[in-house]
Amino acid sequence: MDYYIPSYRKSRIRYKRKRSKKPLFLLATCAILTLAYILTGFNFIDNDNPYPSPQEAKFQSLTIEQSIPAASPVQVSTYENPPESDSGHLKPYPDISPSPVPEPDPEKGLDNTSAIMAEQETDTSIIEKNITISSGDTLMGLLNGEGLPRSKAHEIISELGAIYNPRHIRQGQEITLVFQEQKSNEPVFQSMNLKLDTERDVRVEACPENGLVALEKKHELKAKAVLARAEITSSLYNAAVGSDMPLRVLMQMIRAYSFDVDFQRDIRPGDSFEVLFQEKLDQDGNFVRGGSVLYATLNTRGRELPIYRYETSDGEVDFFNPDGESVRKTLMVTPIDGARLTSGYGMRRHPILGYSRMHPGLDFAAPTGTPIMAAGDGVVEYAGRKGNYGNYIRLRHPNEYHTVYAHLSRFGSGIRRGARVTQGQTIGYVGSTGMSTGPHLHYEVHHRGSHVNPATVDTPPGRILEGEELQLFKAAREDLEALYASLKKEKDKMARLD
Repeated sequence: MDYYIPSYRKSRIRYKRKRSKKPLFLLATCAILTLAYILTGFNFIDNDNPYPSPQEAKFQSLTIEQSIPAASPVQVSTYENPPESDSGHLKPYPDISPSPVPEPDPEKGLDNTSAIMAEQETDTSIIEKNITISSGDTLMGLLNGEGLPRSKAHEIISELGAIYNPRHIRQGQEITLVFQEQKSNEPVFQSMNLKLDTERDVRVEACPENGLVALEKKHELKAKAVLARAEITSSLYNAAVGSDMPLRVLMQMIRAYSFDVDFQRDIRPGDSFEVLFQEKLDQDGNFVRGGSVLYATLNTRGRELPIYRYETSDGEVDFFNPDGESVRKTLMVTPIDGARLTSGYGMRRHPILGYSRMHPGLDFAAPTGTPIMAAGDGVVEYAGRKGNYGNYIRLRHPNEYHTVYAHLSRFGSGIRRGARVTQGQTIGYVGSTGMSTGPHLHYEVHHRGSHVNPATVDTPPGRILEGEELQLFKAAREDLEALYASLKKEKDKMARLD
């Protein structure tokens, strides 16, 4: 409809009435929404659902052409009436099944997911370091060198000191250090193992409850009886080495016979010996060291001297002759090992003074520092400097015997006037103090104030078995003889086969 509005200049302006566009806008909006509803796969309402059912996922994956059936109109389901299941119950919608929760593992004590996370988070490794102690090394220096702080090293050494003195470590011993290493963290100390010898280890471990703990571990060794026989052609030592006798066993035999035999003068070519002893073996059967002498017989200068190892009822272990008399005498003939007799008892031309005079003892040449043993149980009467004797020790023994040791380089630990000593104890070391031409031991024996020849002195046995103890000894002697005979027969058989 046209309207005419008069103007001031009496002109007529014609305006057309504007038609409303709102119906068109609503129509376009409905068309857009319908098209969007169709294109989104009929899931316009529920497109916030992150867990579509398998049917929905399959339908949504179809293209537009595939999602619209060719011969039927589009059908939209609003799920206002949920379908019923075969059992008649309503089937809930949406059918969203949450991710399965891992079942707990009874063996691990926690769920599998936590276990996997724990394994990923705790990426640890064990580091083991083996160290051989060299000359001049200290335990503190070794621990610091492996990265341990000084405070931690001091704590380890202090704990070790409860069972072993760290100052006694020596060259050649082995130390094993164990650390636990974690990513982005410093290695954590776990344990230190110090191998002392074939029979004993000491260990310091980190314990969560008690901090550091020191432990001692002993290794059990197996004993095996072995027989060694040899004829002496040049020396007792060479004969022992040729018969595969360990040095430790040889020294036991020498000590046992040292009360009756002067190994510097009595042993000659053609003499022989037989020794039944134990070998110590580890768990794998490997030889570790020589053990105890069980039985021995020494043939020298036409004498046969059998001895038997026996432990008495009161716990004393000694060697006895076949009659049950201890081979241990009040005094030893030779109070030094591996020495050479250079001067005997009697008149001789003095090597320094140049004239003949009485030599009241025996001289044994040996390197400076060779240990000197007490010839018997006794008390120190004098230990100090004494004129031409140099460093001098005098011991008092039972039955009015005295022994003298001269020209020493130094005295043994604890040797002073009034100190008690036992037979075989180290009382000093070979030297060349006083009037001496070289390092040696001058050894004298006095009986009731008079000099006697140390090589021929006859002192009573230390113990004589009697009564029931003697019968027990004889039974033990027969067992040793039977064992010796069986091993000898087997050794002879093997020798014939070879």
